[in-house]
Amino acid sequence: MILAGVSINELAEYLGKTEQETVELLNIELGIMQNYKVMLAVTEIVRGKERT
Repeated sequence: MILAGVSINELAEYLGKTEQETVELLNIELGIMQNYKVMLAVTEIVRGKERT
């Protein structure tokens, strides 16, 4: 967001949320993405082991 020049305040206003709610939403979204990356890594490791 910072790279795009959008502040938390601007995003919160656009979404109709408070800044705190927006930060919590971003944390949830980032947590989901991290979990996805971990599961993707596990899948790739398993696939690699099956090939050998």
